[in-house]
Amino acid sequence: MRYLMALGAFLFLNGAAHACLFARDAKPQDWYEWASVLFAADVTNIEQQNRIDVISLRVVETFKGPQAAVTASLQVPNNLWAGCKLERPAVGARVLGALNANSDALLVPLTPDYAERLRASKPR
Repeated sequence: MRYLMALGAFLFLNGAAHACLFARDAKPQDWYEWASVLFAADVTNIEQQNRIDVISLRVVETFKGPQAAVTASLQVPNNLWAGCKLERPAVGARVLGALNANSDALLVPLTPDYAERLRASKPR
């Protein structure tokens, strides 16, 4: 519930347009600056609970944050996809998952090319 409240506040009270632009247009270094935890994952399950999509993930690569995580679960308001013109992931899809220090979460599709750009931009 904490993630939902934080994400809801982030997206809707603090400028949904800005959050949507960031999610769609962020460069790799922007993700590293914004996120405390940044990872590539495969979607294993999507469960709809009221207005929330609970997305279960199998972490395949950690770009930033703890390396020990094998699974993760993010709660995303289901109106985010249409509101931000983002593709709602399907089971099996590769995604970029991110959490910032305020527990705001974002989830976007991840292509092999963009994953390589994230690796190349990783701060040393």
